[in-house]
Amino acid sequence: MENLNCLSFNQNDINKILTASRNNKLVFFIGAGFSKLSETESLKIPSWEELINELKEDLNISNESDYLKIAQLYFLKFGVHDYENKVKSSIKDLTPSKFHKNLFDLKPHYIITTNWDNLIENTAQEKRLAYDLIRSDADLANSQLDKKIIKMHGDFQQHNFVFKEDDYLQYGQNFPLIEGYIKGIFSTCTIVFLGYSYNDYNLKQIVSWITRISKATPKKYLLQGKFDLAQNRYLENHGISLLTPFTQDLSYERLYESFFEDLNTVIKPEKLIVKLVNSVKNLVETESNEKHKDNLNEYLNNKVVKYFNDKFSPLSQYQILLPELVSNKLTNCALRYDDLDIILEILSSDPNSYLTCDLSNGIRDINNIYINYLKKNNNHNTQRFFTILNKALITRIKTINESFDLKKSNEIEKHYLKKMYFEYIPNDIEILYYNEKYDSLLKYFSEKVSHHLKQKNFIMTTIYMANYDFIYNILKLQADDFYNPKNKISKELIENIIPFDYKNKVHDFPEIMQQDLQKLLEFIDLTEIFKAHHTFHIESQNNKELAQKRKNGLISVSNDEYTLRNKLYPYVYFILGNDLLIENDSDTKQFFESIILESFEHYFIDDKFSINQTDLFIIIKYCQTKKIKAFAEKLIDGNKFISICHLKPKDIVQLKQYLLKALNNICNSLGYKEINTNGPTFINIYFTNILTVLGFVRWNPQEFEQIIDTIIPVYKQRTQRTDIYENIKYFLYVSWKLYETSHPNILKFIDITLSKIIKKEWNRFDNLILDEKTLINIFTVSMNTGYKYNNSELLKDALEVIKKDQYKSQQYFVDKLLLDIKQIGSEEVNELIDKFVNENILNLSCKTPYDYISKLILIYYGGYPIPKDFIENLKHFIDKNIPNNSLDPDLLHSGIESKLPEMLKYIIKDKDLDSKIRKQFKSILKQFEENMRKI
Repeated sequence: MENLNCLSFNQNDINKILTASRNNKLVFFIGAGFSKLSETESLKIPSWEELINELKEDLNISNESDYLKIAQLYFLKFGVHDYENKVKSSIKDLTPSKFHKNLFDLKPHYIITTNWDNLIENTAQEKRLAYDLIRSDADLANSQLDKKIIKMHGDFQQHNFVFKEDDYLQYGQNFPLIEGYIKGIFSTCTIVFLGYSYNDYNLKQIVSWITRISKATPKKYLLQGKFDLAQNRYLENHGISLLTPFTQDLSYERLYESFFEDLNTVIKPEKLIVKLVNSVKNLVETESNEKHKDNLNEYLNNKVVKYFNDKFSPLSQYQILLPELVSNKLTNCALRYDDLDIILEILSSDPNSYLTCDLSNGIRDINNIYINYLKKNNNHNTQRFFTILNKALITRIKTINESFDLKKSNEIEKHYLKKMYFEYIPNDIEILYYNEKYDSLLKYFSEKVSHHLKQKNFIMTTIYMANYDFIYNILKLQADDFYNPKNKISKELIENIIPFDYKNKVHDFPEIMQQDLQKLLEFIDLTEIFKAHHTFHIESQNNKELAQKRKNGLISVSNDEYTLRNKLYPYVYFILGNDLLIENDSDTKQFFESIILESFEHYFIDDKFSINQTDLFIIIKYCQTKKIKAFAEKLIDGNKFISICHLKPKDIVQLKQYLLKALNNICNSLGYKEINTNGPTFINIYFTNILTVLGFVRWNPQEFEQIIDTIIPVYKQRTQRTDIYENIKYFLYVSWKLYETSHPNILKFIDITLSKIIKKEWNRFDNLILDEKTLINIFTVSMNTGYKYNNSELLKDALEVIKKDQYKSQQYFVDKLLLDIKQIGSEEVNELIDKFVNENILNLSCKTPYDYISKLILIYYGGYPIPKDFIENLKHFIDKNIPNNSLDPDLLHSGIESKLPEMLKYIIKDKDLDSKIRKQFKSILKQFEENMRKI
């Protein structure tokens, strides 16, 4: 069965040559016979024997058979000038043959030649390849490129060509560096001799070198048309193997055509396996012996399985795969999305069944052979493939006749599941990055590189090298920025380290990995993200157009209209599962944000709303809060969310569990913060985003209580931003707006606010929270539900602290906090507030413009009596200051222009006043408005 694949040469030998090529260890040794492949009808080059015969004729000798001595005699008789011209005349102006180009297609590390012509270097120039040309020891000493063309017998331009006897005898003296260099190449590289015969003197010289080196060296081959046992044993004894075709009657040119065709076939495994399948199928059809048929089929199965094992081997190095990475390896197949199932559909061999960009019946045949083998066997080969499918989250395989489900692997999910729940510990990448512990990250990534390199896992090695360089570049930017507060620390960190330069480093990895590594690099440099973003955006726009047509009364249908998100999810799992730091890039975040929100818009046009755990994760992790809220407003408007969201009870339970666990984990992560910054950290963003989402779920009282109790510790922390509290407000608002749900534990926020006052932890951000009425929904919901604030002891302590502040501070807390508490306070709480207001605020004389507004607030919102002489004093204040002092800073800062008439109107309209007092307030309002018109 050795040649069922229709190769001309032994496949093992071809594989060894290609392996050497992939590992940058292939050397071609080129003799005179290879140049003859460039001959034309009109241009022929003499063989060595023909050139020697010309020399013998000029020397008029016929009985000498030693070629080297004849050349030496010619040199001695005619002199150097005639000698050089005679030898030069044997070189013709030939064009490189197709075989010269074939040489370079194999990417040899070195090409060594005993030829004097320029065919090889001309080919390299024509193909624009970077090879140093070595024609002398001086060239070798000055060589800078790794790849070289070595003309070991010199050339005419250097006047150092090797031909006569002295040249060979003194070769070691004239070319000591080249001789030593070539001997070193023999020790480490696979050599293929082309254009030499068994009797070639040049080959004999080289054989003598090989004989002196260790036997434990890579293979060396001599290409010949016919196999000769005696010659083979002689050459093998000197470390060289004959490389001959199965067919022994090939012409010289056909010999080389077959050799390069085999290399070209085997280097493209799909071509080889297709040839093998066709060959075996033909034999099976003509074979009558059933046992022989079974043997043939078994042989075919083994070859097909090995083909796929080799093909999928690089993918096994990932922790999580994109489904497309698998389907691209199989080619003639398709990915289908059915809800959360990803189905790998193996296409029929019938060319009329499907139209694909790489239509090939041969490829479809081997796919079907492989899948049939998987269905019938349960061994390490099937498990290897199913592991690949599990990593790609493919849940089902479908063929033309049947489909079968794959067992889900929890082991695979562990690579991303914790991250999806935001379950971090202090030493996780995310938390180290969050705390800008770049030195720890560099150490971690460096250790990962060493570990995976030792395991020969070149995929994960590349990922961690890229992560290392990503952190290094952050430090470099900080070190180069003199004004950056981290400038000095960053300089010290990078002083003794260098980046991996991963993009260049991957070229040192095995050739068999390069295609897959280049695909990975396209992810790391975001090329694949940009492509996917563009493709998904177009698909999203098309989906929205279809939905809009239906909304307008037209008919429009597409089979995969609702599969866009299912195509998006694998990108999430791929990035998370492989620890790719590109998730922190703004372009990655924008990709996930725009596609998920566009999908929601598409559903919304159709009056539908669908969401799952991965959707929630994308919203929380990658979306901007303002964009989430912009879409959310459409759902809140008219309570549309309730009418269009029809999730199954089981799905709602799962989503609730996810949100509660994610919230708890995010709140824990906020506690890992070690750096001081007023900017929004990504954990803060996760927290504000999950608060934005929480209100859209109908929580039962126990769940609502759990949420509040989870949030409370975050609120207790020293306030550094207001966005967290604004989103607590948003959560309470949406919960009440959609479902009128809440819990008395929301009053704990008031406890924390008062505690901050008592502990003197109050800061400007807390002021902003009160100024912008961030806690207003606590009071509004409490009023609607009848919740009563009754922590009188805490309030009493807070009032004692406030009492010791300046009047302005006392007034501030009364207006911004205490009056709101009074709206929902118990009898005892309200008595404490009333006592404080009456003793410290209400009856004090008004000294600033805002004092008058504050008194009106107390009258209207607090229900306090009108202080003595207040109306008269207010009238006098307006007469004196409006419009005369309208540009006074205190007047402008108080907002009296809008706030004073607003409060007066509220009091006149809503308060149960004595008619005389109401009339007085109306008069003051009129007076104020008239005076304002004079400005």
